[in-house]
Amino acid sequence: MNVLSRAMAVTLAAILLLVAPSCQQTPVEPPSTTQKKVIESVNQMNEAVTVSEGFEAGTKTSYAVGDVTFGSGVWTLDEALVGTSTSDPKVGAKSVRTRNSGKLTMKFNRTDGAGVVTVRHAKYGTDASTTWQLWYSTNSGTSWTQTGATITTSVTTLSTASFTVNITGTIRFEVRKTDGTTNRVNFDEFVINDYAGSGGGGSTAWESFETGTKGSYTTADVTLASGVWSFNNAVIGNSTSDRKVGTQSARIRSTGKLTMKFNRTNGAGTVTIQHAKYGTDANSSWQLWYSTNSGTSWTQTGSTITTTSTTLATATFIVNVAGTIRFEIRKTTGSTSVRLNYDEINISDFATTPTVTEVEPNNTTGTANPVGSVPATQTGLVSTTSDIDFFTLSATSTQTITLGLTVPAGVNYDLVLLNTAGTTVASSANAAGVSENISYNSTTNEAYYIEILSSAGSSTTTAYTLTANLTTYGGGGGGGGSDTTTSTSVHTILGNPSNAANDVNLTTNYLMEKPQYVLSYHRDKGTANWVAWHLNASWIGSTPRQDDFRADNTLPSAWYHVGSTSYSGSGYDRGHMCPSADRTASVADNSATFLMTNMVPQAPNNNQGPWATMENYLRTLVTAGKELYIYSGGYGSNGTIDAGRINIPTRTWKIVVVIDEGTNDLGRVTTTTRVIAVDMPNDNALIARTDDWKTFRVSVDAIETATGYDFLGKVSPTIQSAIESAVDNQ
Repeated sequence: MNVLSRAMAVTLAAILLLVAPSCQQTPVEPPSTTQKKVIESVNQMNEAVTVSEGFEAGTKTSYAVGDVTFGSGVWTLDEALVGTSTSDPKVGAKSVRTRNSGKLTMKFNRTDGAGVVTVRHAKYGTDASTTWQLWYSTNSGTSWTQTGATITTSVTTLSTASFTVNITGTIRFEVRKTDGTTNRVNFDEFVINDYAGSGGGGSTAWESFETGTKGSYTTADVTLASGVWSFNNAVIGNSTSDRKVGTQSARIRSTGKLTMKFNRTNGAGTVTIQHAKYGTDANSSWQLWYSTNSGTSWTQTGSTITTTSTTLATATFIVNVAGTIRFEIRKTTGSTSVRLNYDEINISDFATTPTVTEVEPNNTTGTANPVGSVPATQTGLVSTTSDIDFFTLSATSTQTITLGLTVPAGVNYDLVLLNTAGTTVASSANAAGVSENISYNSTTNEAYYIEILSSAGSSTTTAYTLTANLTTYGGGGGGGGSDTTTSTSVHTILGNPSNAANDVNLTTNYLMEKPQYVLSYHRDKGTANWVAWHLNASWIGSTPRQDDFRADNTLPSAWYHVGSTSYSGSGYDRGHMCPSADRTASVADNSATFLMTNMVPQAPNNNQGPWATMENYLRTLVTAGKELYIYSGGYGSNGTIDAGRINIPTRTWKIVVVIDEGTNDLGRVTTTTRVIAVDMPNDNALIARTDDWKTFRVSVDAIETATGYDFLGKVSPTIQSAIESAVDNQ
């Protein structure tokens, strides 16, 4: 291979080797026609890809079954043709279009097996969504086996479906459209990577759970082929209800864990794990975590996976961490009767050349790379401080957008979510090397832009990992009644805005329920996301202000605890969310308001000005016979204090539901209930101590848009719609 050919092959590997969760679709901006022709011409020079079919060489205009000779070999097209129209989504001039129960079948074998197979796919024209599967044969087409899960094609932009096959020897593939409808789907860029083998070709860990034995859910170590693993609430399953490749797989219940008790020294590039529901159990969620210090501390990689199928599917995590590393699978939801199976864990070595799926140029919203089916993973490089990467993701009015960004060590990346108009609706700006996270409830049907930028330093050797997911919250601008959290606290009887839970794994949405108030805590920001409290006459007495600012030792012990002096010299007040004067019935109540988890950095003009004036006004309502349900917090980032450990919000907000003193409070919220919401700048230059708090009134919907939370989720949708859209004028 000459130098030019080798350079072309390396470049094309970055274009072609698109790694995304099996049975998920991670779309990228297509290469140009010129790039596509180069891809085909150097196909055989790329040692990692021995089949790359772009369907440019063949011609077929009829749906009748027939063979077509393409660049890679002869394929049978059944109820399929080579599409060239403007309605055919394609890279280059052609793609394959199928209808009914059509098939696209290789009539030739590969002899080097198959590792990862990627297929680009999209809906034809204005046709409805459709489904398809990938099958393989190791006996020249005599019999076939499905690989991965059934894919649903729902967009008209080409997306990439990735299948981790890992079969050695002779193999061929067949794409099968499965719904039998006349709706058409296009396929393009069919790429097959060679089988890497166990422990070779960049894969040094392969665990299939075939060698171990464990029949009890009691925590214990198990010696497997790859090494010793700790099984917590987990067993080796070999029943007919266990989903498995071979005779055994791991089965986990409750919030069990599978933990490597040995290190890998070559780091990790990509991790793939097959997973499925056990028997007829309900859906459940899980996460993959890694440790670079032999298990002393752990970091989540990728997004939370929800397992919904009883057929093994492959989840792919792009880790890209060098050096010593070990992994842990954590089941995050479900009781002892909700079980999951895991099999075929494959870990590839860390590569000094980063795995990148972003396609340049994507430096503006107009050139943003599309994110298709979710959960999705994108990787990319911010090469300079002026390099900005954009991705685009569509959401409905009832969906929560969840984003995570793994940031390379030593650089400071920010994560921003913008609406269609380009206005920032949510952002995350943590310290250098700290991951960024956003959770935002969409209140309209629109396309959003995800922005990744560097605020200090850049990385040209280590890729970031962006994860994106959509879940239904039943919002519609507050149209929920969708809050299914089970808190019994008086403070959250109107709803838990972020579905926070008392789970140490929820580092950015950790629920803390105290007798005096309830809050959702963000470990990486060092502040609460929101604080909720009930206020009526029973909470107010004559106890003096305690002023005993202190760390909250009820936080998980491994987390950083903000202390009483953490704000010292910052120029910001230790701003109470639940005010001291709202809790004067006892010393214990008042003292609780001085825990640092109840504080955010507040500009003095904000905290001591209209913010305090509003607090005083609300207490006059209580003395007039009202009771209040109050939510308070901050959003955005205006930098950090305490060596980057505490985020300074750009705005502070408050929501107050006002009802007459009485019982059955939730049932007494009506479409005419008074709701006060304010949104104030947290900057001395933008707010004066003499400002009237009433000038900062907004609707609850506006705060939901700014924060991504769904307030008053226990209230019926009809009532929410009325009271959350109005701006108080009393």
